[in-house]
Amino acid sequence: MKLWQSLYAMVWLNLAAMLVGTIDVIPHRPQVHATLGLLVVLFAFRNKMALGKSQAPRRIKRIAGASATIGVLALGTGVLLAIPALEAWKGVVGAFHVVTIVALIAQSGSIATAYDMWEEKECA
Repeated sequence: MKLWQSLYAMVWLNLAAMLVGTIDVIPHRPQVHATLGLLVVLFAFRNKMALGKSQAPRRIKRIAGASATIGVLALGTGVLLAIPALEAWKGVVGAFHVVTIVALIAQSGSIATAYDMWEEKECA
C-alpha cells in the first residue's frame, strides 16, 4: 500500500470505528469497534514510521507522531470502558474516548491532505 493510500485509509478507519461505536444494531459491536480501533492504532504507527523515512515536511511528521500517541490514548480509554469495576467513571472515560477519536479523525485528514499536497507539489 502506498503511503498516501495508508494515510487516507486511516481517515476512513477512524470514521468507521466511530460509527460502529455509536450504532447499536451492529452485530458484535464491541468486538468490531475494538478491532477497528486496533487497526487505527496500527495504521497510526505505520504511517508515523513511513513518514519518518520520507522527505515529507517535519510538521507532517510531528502531527503523525501526535496521532500515534492519541491513538494509544483512545485505545487505553477503550480498554478502561470495558472494565466493569470502572462503571462509575464511564461518563468521564467515555467522553475522553470520544474526544480522542474525533481528534484522530481531524488529524488523520490533515496529515493525508498535507502529505498528498506536498507529494504532488501543490503547495508553495
